Formats: sequence, C-alpha cells, structure tokens
Amino acid sequence: MLKKLYIKNYLIIKEAELEFTAGLNILTGETGAGKTIILDALGLILGERADYSVIKNDKLVIEGHFEFNKNSSVSRFLSQHELETEVTEQKKVLTVIARRELTQRGTTRAFINDTPVSINDLKEFGDLIIDIHSQNEHQSLLKKETHIDILDKFIKDDKRAVSFKKSYEIYKNIVFELEELINKKESLLEKKNFIQFQLKEINDVNPQPNEEEELENELTKMENVEEISTGLNSCIKLLYESDVNAAGELRASVKELKKISKYDSGLEKIAKILESAYVSVKEAAEELRDYANDLNFDPLRIEQIRDRLGALSFLKKKYRLTVSELINKSFDLAKELDFTENFDFETEKIQKNAEESKAKLIETARILSAERKTAVKEIEKKVNAYLKEVGLESAQFKAGIRNYEKEETGYFIYKSGTKNIYISGDGTDDVEFLIVTNKGGEYAPLRKAASGGEISRIMLAIKASLSEKDNVPVLVFDEIDAGISGRIAGKVGKLLKELSSTHQIISITHLPQIAAMSNNHFYVSKKDAGKETVAEIKKLSEEEKINEVARLLSSEKVTASSLKTAKELISD
Repeated sequence: MLKKLYIKNYLIIKEAELEFTAGLNILTGETGAGKTIILDALGLILGERADYSVIKNDKLVIEGHFEFNKNSSVSRFLSQHELETEVTEQKKVLTVIARRELTQRGTTRAFINDTPVSINDLKEFGDLIIDIHSQNEHQSLLKKETHIDILDKFIKDDKRAVSFKKSYEIYKNIVFELEELINKKESLLEKKNFIQFQLKEINDVNPQPNEEEELENELTKMENVEEISTGLNSCIKLLYESDVNAAGELRASVKELKKISKYDSGLEKIAKILESAYVSVKEAAEELRDYANDLNFDPLRIEQIRDRLGALSFLKKKYRLTVSELINKSFDLAKELDFTENFDFETEKIQKNAEESKAKLIETARILSAERKTAVKEIEKKVNAYLKEVGLESAQFKAGIRNYEKEETGYFIYKSGTKNIYISGDGTDDVEFLIVTNKGGEYAPLRKAASGGEISRIMLAIKASLSEKDNVPVLVFDEIDAGISGRIAGKVGKLLKELSSTHQIISITHLPQIAAMSNNHFYVSKKDAGKETVAEIKKLSEEEKINEVARLLSSEKVTASSLKTAKELISD
C-alpha cells in the first residue's frame, strides 16, 4: 500500500506530504485547488511521461513510501533489479521508496530505494503496485482494442496466455529470418558475379596475417645491409677483436682484482661481477659475428618483396581496408557465395521450421481462445451483478468474441474450413464489449450505447469483478462519480467501500455519499500567499470530515440539517 506521498514544486503545490491508510482514502475540495495534481504527481513516480511546464521553481520532487508483503511480485521485481530494500521483521513487510526529480532544464532522474533506475524500470514497478483510473481511462474503455486485455485477466490459468506469447514470438522470429533470407538471396544473386570477382581478386593476392609488417622489416634490413654490416664489424672489434677491446679489458681487470683480493675478501664479489660481464660481452660478440655472417644482399629478393608490398597496397587502397580486414572480407565473400549456391537447401530448412512453429502456434491460439470463451461467461455474470449494484438495473453487459478473419493469405493466416483466420500478438480472437442500457434495447458497442456517467460505473463494475484476480494492491479513481448523484452515488460509494476491503483505494470525489464512506479524508484548498496562489492539503479529523460531508450536501453553506444528514451518511 501507499503509506506516504511527498510533493514539492508541482504547479500550485509548493510542498505537501500526505499520509494514506488502508481502506478508502478520499480527496475532496475546491475546484482547481490541486486534487487532480496529486494524482498526476503519483503518476510521475510510476513512470508516466513528464510535462516540464508543471515545475515550480528549479526542481520538482515527488516521493512515494510504500509497504508490501515480502512474498509479493514487488519482492521479485526488487530482487531481479538488485534493488536494496528494508524488511520489517515485526510486520513482515517490504518498505520501498520511489522518487522522481525533474528540473526546468529538462532533465529527469528516478530512484528506487535511493538506487538510480530508468524510467522504464519505474514504470514496470508502477504497473505492479498501482492502477490509476482517470477520465482518460474511462474513455479508453470505449476503445475496442483494450477489451481483450481485460478479458484475459479473467482467465484462470494465465499459463495459456504465456504459452501463446512465447509461441508467437518464436514463430515471428522464424518468419523474420525467412523473409530476410529471401530478400538477401535476391540481393546476392544480383551481385553474384561481382562477389566472385572480388573474392578472386583478394584470393589471387592471398594476404596473410602479419605479412605486411614482416615484409617491411625484411625490406628495410636488406636495403641497408651495407650500413648494418659496417656497424656490426665495428661493434665486434670494440667488444672482442681489436688490440684493445672490451672483453680483453674486462678479463685483465678480473685478473688484477683476484691478485689483490687476498688482502680484502670483499673484492672477490666485485671480481665475480666483472667476470660475469666478461662472459656476457664475449657471448654478445659471438652472436653479432654469427648475425654478420648471415647477412645477405639479394637484389632479386628485394624486388619480390617490393612487388608483394605493392600488391597488398593496391588491395588496401581499392577496398579501403587493412590487411587483416581484407582477410576477413575474403571469408565473408566466400560465405555469401556459398549461400547463393546453397540457398534452396537453407530456405527449405527454415520453411520446415516455420511450418512446425506455425502448427504449434495455431494449437496454443485455439487453447487460449477456448479459455477466453469460458472466461466470457464469468465476466458477463460478475459485471452484470455489479451493474445492478451501481444503479444500472436494466443494463446487460456482453463480451462478444469471434475469430479474427481476413481475406488475404500470409504467414499469419491459416485456413479453418472456408475461413482465413488471422493470428495477431493477442491470438485469433476479436473481442468487443457490448451493452444494452434499457429493457428491450439491442446490444451495441460501449462507445455507441453508454453515456459518460454510465461509462464510469461500467468501469467500476469491471474493476470490482476483477478485484479477486487483480494483484495490484492500490486502486486510484479520479472522479469515478462523474455524471451520477443521489441514490446512485450511494451505491457507487458502497461498492468502493467493498473494494477497499481487498485493495487500498484513493479517490477524488465531489459527492457526499461517497465521501462519507472514507476511512481517511483529505481536504484540498487554495490560498493567496503573497504574489502566488498555493494549495493546502489537510487530513481531516472525524469532526472535520462531518463538516466537509455537510458542505458537499449543502453546496458550501453548512446548515444544521446538512450536519445531521452528514452524520447519518457516515454512520450508515
């Protein structure tokens, strides 16, 4: 449940903190005082799109404090996203804090338990915990495409829907692979001759890994063999062969040190160091002599290297690639050429896979459709019962379901008798909610048959029907009382109260019959504060609640009669 909501710098709300309770939380107050702003702010910490024009001063901050059962879907979400949380042992609940910050510069940051998260993560979290029903959502009920999702919530075994989604994604990916293969074949066949030419051109040169660097080193050595030889001979003489050389001088030094070491044993250590140096110099001189003997000036080899480097350079410039990239290109070209020559085999293999996947998809779609047809009976029974509770005694709700047919053929069409059945991401069913509001009338789509006030009550009836199956703990209603009054308002209030036994309810209302049902009541007003107007949000005591219900009954002016009626409404 939502324990606390903190709002700062949101339009006329300078700073506010609301503490909610379990059960039915009601917001009433002046028109334009900021009641809807509170729900909009709540939407922001659930990942809704931000409107930066609402920011007052430099930064807008919204923070929600929540508590959940530690075995809930929220617990799994936190674990999957590695978000730290506090578990209160006494209450066995998770404490979660979600925060959103927006600046006038157009930046936004989101946090869950002080860990930065993406807006998508915030929205995923929000979808698990709160269901907001606004006037806009009432209108979304008029859209046929939303009806199949509502119906699916009545399916007892949601594994059917999960299984279908999985099969659909597998088949869709295979179809994509097949179409890509066919398109690629057409493209490759058009340039097959060009592929063969490029492959032959590269393979005729046959570049090798590290070849260019090795050839350049060898060429540099051969072109400078005379200078290298002169330097080597000078070095060998200085180290070992001249009358005065390094090896000879080191050997003489060792000999002298050994003579005098009998007077100071510490000189023996130095003598050994020089003796080791003598051996190293002698070995180096011998290796240099061998290196000099192997030097070879070969004009023919120089010409071969230059020709080879020229061929590599030509390919590099033509293809604008390095030698290693040319080698990789030859492999890729060979694969493309092999593909064009073995296309029919590859296509046949994927087509067979597609046929098997489609057969499985059709089967899972049929099972899902059967589950929906069973769920239709349940949703119709429950919604019609709740429609009577909210004052639509003559209304009859019906969930129409039939196969989605198309005239054309294609990957996502299959034949059933004489019909071409279309498979979408939702299955093969075309679902639309129908209603008749008056006795003797005919069923018609909601968008044609229901008025604004009726749509609000139909939405409430559907939500009440779903309450046992809906795992979302918090339900928010923005003016669920639109277009109703009197006796009907009392019925809507009682249904909200009934829902609040299994869900935390937060609702804005203008009707005393609904406000009287509250477990927790907030009054929202506005006042002038210097040069600006600001909102004030007050949690009402029991006496203040009675006065507010009386105000709603008597249109602002509280009378003794309205106070008496308010007490009666609250005590019922």
